[in-house]
Amino acid sequence: MARLDFDFHPRPVRPSVLGVALALAGAAAMAWVWMNLQAAHATGAGLAMRIAALEKSQSRPSVQPVKRTDDAAQRTRSQVSAQLAYSWQPAFEALTAARSGKIALVSLDAVQSTSRLKLVAEARHLADAIAFIDALQQQPGIRRVELLQHELQADDAQKPLRFTILVELGA
Repeated sequence: MARLDFDFHPRPVRPSVLGVALALAGAAAMAWVWMNLQAAHATGAGLAMRIAALEKSQSRPSVQPVKRTDDAAQRTRSQVSAQLAYSWQPAFEALTAARSGKIALVSLDAVQSTSRLKLVAEARHLADAIAFIDALQQQPGIRRVELLQHELQADDAQKPLRFTILVELGA
């Protein structure tokens, strides 16, 4: 009698040489991209350190003798130069560290004379907004974060919760 060979479970197909070559090329490309990403992060960290060092070195204005006739003009110039020399970098670093994919920043209003930021943002849920406020409160350089207002945007199709917070910067 002839032997019948029923093959209910076919043998697994071995990958072809082309498939193996493409997989190795993809892994090499991923390694190259990862190394470039790490180099970019290192460069960014180095630039941030250089910016901070430059801001600290420029924060000490030189004192020059003032003539009596130019007192008002000199005071105005010194106030403007003090405003321009103010460093917002710690506030931006705190916002970056506390950012969340659940929060959309709508506007930022900075008041240098009182070292405050007024933020308007949107979230889907109040719990997400509170979590963002708590995360922001934990950041170095932030003295206090206060929720001023929150309201549901009924006219928007997504119905986001728009909230306003006041961030006091401190040392």
